[in-house]
Amino acid sequence: MAIQASELQGLIKEPSSDARAEVANKIASGFISGEFSANERNIAVEIFRLLANDAEIRVRRILGDRLAASMGVPHDVIIKLSQDVNEVALPVLEKSFVLTEADLIGIANKSQDVLVMSAIARREMVSQELSQTLINKSNAKVAEVLLKNKNANISEKGFDDIFQFCADDTGVLEVMAYRNSLPLHIAEKLFVAVSEEVKAILTKQYNISLQAADDSANYARELATLGLIDQSMGNMDLESLVDHLNKNGRLSFSIVMRSLCLGNLRFFEHALSKLSNVPLINARILVLDQGIGFESLYTKSGLPLELLPAVRYLLQIALEETKAGLYQRNDFRKRLLTKLVKDKEATQIEYMDYIVTVIQNNGVASRY
Repeated sequence: MAIQASELQGLIKEPSSDARAEVANKIASGFISGEFSANERNIAVEIFRLLANDAEIRVRRILGDRLAASMGVPHDVIIKLSQDVNEVALPVLEKSFVLTEADLIGIANKSQDVLVMSAIARREMVSQELSQTLINKSNAKVAEVLLKNKNANISEKGFDDIFQFCADDTGVLEVMAYRNSLPLHIAEKLFVAVSEEVKAILTKQYNISLQAADDSANYARELATLGLIDQSMGNMDLESLVDHLNKNGRLSFSIVMRSLCLGNLRFFEHALSKLSNVPLINARILVLDQGIGFESLYTKSGLPLELLPAVRYLLQIALEETKAGLYQRNDFRKRLLTKLVKDKEATQIEYMDYIVTVIQNNGVASRY
């Protein structure tokens, strides 16, 4: 099938969108099949550039559909089509390999359109960086499409992020559970959130024990409990909460440590007061003391003595960062982790690796 330069002029003057759509289909087919000569391919590209600006969506849609899977289309034509209305752009975004990684990341970063992001998430290959760009949008529908794509490379951070913003969406969590090679701590968290059928799959695939499942449930419950506490909660309410936890066997070392790693000194003080049977006002004085007084309070609480050096170190940072508990910082964990990483002496403290795990929320801190 030969085409001539004269067809360009005819295309410009053609008033019928049906005729232009036919030209788009005809020339795109010849271009893709490889039957054009070098000169004809050059002419075809110029026609594509004209059609990519056509007033009729139908014409542009046909062009996008036909050229989406072609590797020989100029980059500028594909970029133009990928930035068109969804009817035109979606097939291109999903299928075109002319679009570069940078193109796709740029489009994903700028877009808030679920259909656009989902089209990118369905691509034959999705890199780890592109996956994370999509995950950063915190959209459950896009995350589900990405998780269903077996060729999408998702990092451990990506799985963590999806679990965080889809924690209440069992549908998305069950799709995640069906993926292979999940980080074990994610599989353990999923275990307590999905159906019995999916639990069986996780148990078989990751050899998750019932103890791990119980630990994971406790982990989630502890974070939820601490999330209820804010600066406006009165001492009576906080005392009632701590008393309730203690009576139900839930005032564990784990939750006490988590409160300290979140910079929640009020809960920490109330917990030590309850566990050591020391009046709150006295416990608070001993916590501020940080020396022999605090060591005595900690010992009386019955918490693991081998972790006292690590707890004392964390307490010092918590007191500094919160002005002795006067306020809480939203970024306290980040600040704490930064200090730990920079302080080489801190990393030598026994069990500090356990503390870092608690701070990062990676996995279930169930050793104690």
